[in-house]
Parts: sequence; structure tokens; C-alpha cells
Amino acid sequence: MQGNVILRIRTQLNRHRRILGSASAALAVLLVFGSMTAPAPASGPDEIVASLPKGSVAVPVTLRSAAIASSVRVGDNIDLVVPSESGVPTVIATNAAVLDLPDSSGFGSPTSTVILVNVAKWQSAALAAESSTQISLVINSR
Repeated sequence: MQGNVILRIRTQLNRHRRILGSASAALAVLLVFGSMTAPAPASGPDEIVASLPKGSVAVPVTLRSAAIASSVRVGDNIDLVVPSESGVPTVIATNAAVLDLPDSSGFGSPTSTVILVNVAKWQSAALAAESSTQISLVINSR
């Protein structure tokens, strides 16, 4: 009796194997597309500025090279440093939090890269006034 039931199921499956194969393929495609999630919306300047703590500002900084910018992540605390004429480096901002990084998917890479940092208001004037393209950084402990 049990062998007869298995034989009957096998016969029905063989008869409808194309329909079952198509349904299985469609289900697999639906599962793959269903598991994909939309990318998170990019945070724009309004969201970044709105999230700043009171008494701090966001300042764009042009770093000396794209390689330096690629070594930091959003949320890292950095010190920004420039060379001086005397050869002694000058720290122009301390504990600056990295708020945003450039999109590196564009064609060609510029030699200097802009990042957005959060600094105390008293540090922002010196940082914004710095016109040097030789700004480098020191990453503080993570």
C-alpha cells in the first residue's frame, strides 16, 4: 500500500515537472528580489547640520590626497594638521568628528579630497580660513 502511494506521487510529479520547475524558478526569483533592500537614503546637508551638537559647526576640509581621505570613516575623531614655513607642523583643529566622506565612485580621482568635519565653533574660523592644500590628519583612537 505504501509503495503504491509513493508510485502515485512520483507519477504525478513526472507529469507536472515542467510546471513545478517553472514555479520553483519563479519562487526563487521572488525570494532573491524580496531579500534585497533599498539603499538607505543619503543624508543630505540639512540632516547633517540638524544633527550637530549645540556650539559646533560643520566645515568642509580639502585634504592633501584621496589616499588620506580613504583612511578615515564617518564618525572618526581626527586632528587636522598643516605644515608651517618653519617646518614644524601646526594643528589647526583637534577632535574633529568626520561627518561625511566624498563619493569615490566617480570617473577619475582628484588629487585633493573634501571631507566634512564637525568642530567646535572656536576652531571653525581657523579651519575655514586655511587655504593650504597640504592639510593632513591624525586619526585619534577609535
